[in-house]
Amino acid sequence: MGRCSLAVVLPALAAMGVQPCALPTALLSTHTGGLGRPARTDESGFISAALAHYAQLGLAFDCVYSGYLAGAAQVALVEQAFRQAPAALKLVDPVMADHGRPYASMTPEIRAAVAQLCGQADVIVPNATEAALLLEELPGPAADGTRAARHASLLLQRFPALRCAVVTGGALSDGQRGNVCAVRGRAPVFLPYSPVPQDYPGTGDLFAAVLTGGLLRGFSEAAAIRLAARFVALAAEQTLHAGADPRFGVRFEPLLGTLSHWAETPAQPCTDAVFPL
Repeated sequence: MGRCSLAVVLPALAAMGVQPCALPTALLSTHTGGLGRPARTDESGFISAALAHYAQLGLAFDCVYSGYLAGAAQVALVEQAFRQAPAALKLVDPVMADHGRPYASMTPEIRAAVAQLCGQADVIVPNATEAALLLEELPGPAADGTRAARHASLLLQRFPALRCAVVTGGALSDGQRGNVCAVRGRAPVFLPYSPVPQDYPGTGDLFAAVLTGGLLRGFSEAAAIRLAARFVALAAEQTLHAGADPRFGVRFEPLLGTLSHWAETPAQPCTDAVFPL
């Protein structure tokens, strides 16, 4: 309950023509933001058994996408998935913090394990708080666009295997908000979007899912980021206009046809400003 994690990832990827294969790290009755204490089960045993089954079948996957991890030990399971799909795109959304502080369940041990996993990824998608933690810096009270650009470049230095670091939710001095894309060998690019005056759970998950779908459809990194931000903004705008309870996330379901159409549309060249660093 609450439109986050797999509840948004699976339909978004499917709408973009990608067949998702879910390996849930945990099952929760609700998300953890404002709906009380959820019932939950750890699904580590299922993941291990499922990976063994896929190895037996000889399946080849185009992408391994890691999001929320229920504990540090699950990093080894994601690493196993990476090994079973050596040619796959490896994307990690290091879900562990927001708004300047770690989530209560994200212990230092889990955060260190998530950082270890980021070092094996092709693409990572931290928000501004998570980027600071991955670099062992104190998160700032507000997301700063210039700092996000610096962090994106530093993440490429810290994790040599990375191809691209995407830091979400930065803000410029004029109040404009956007995401930063740093691709190895290029200067970071600031990609603006139009925010709404309301926070919704699960928008980061939806963003990462659409970004992943865009990359698998052949979009460039910057074009996939713009597609993801555009779709999340549209869903947030319509949810705000409907006056829906923000605890239940964005009403993206009626827009999946739009997402499917956008995924089929050739991306426009990126013309956004490049940060001087």
